[in-house]
Amino acid sequence: MYKFEWDKETGRVILVSSSTSDLPSPRPVFYEELDLLGFDKYWEYPKSEEPLLWNIGRKYYYFGEMVAEVRGGNIRFYSQTKEKI
Repeated sequence: MYKFEWDKETGRVILVSSSTSDLPSPRPVFYEELDLLGFDKYWEYPKSEEPLLWNIGRKYYYFGEMVAEVRGGNIRFYSQTKEKI
C-alpha cells in the first residue's frame, strides 16, 4: 500500500512508499462534482479536464490545505448537502 505526500508546487499528490501521513489516499475532484455540491455558489473555478481539488472523506483540499467540508446529504434518497467553507 502506498502513502502520499502533497506536492506544494503543483497542488497534486505524490505517491511514496513511506510517509508521516496517516490519512487515507485522496481522490481527484473535478468541476462537475463541485457544481453538483453547490460550490459554484461560493467560488469561481475553471471548467477544466484537470482535477481542481482533492477529496479525503468529506473534506476537500487545495495544495494540501483543507478548504471545505461537506455535511449532510444522502445519495440514496437525494438530499442537498451543506458546505462549510
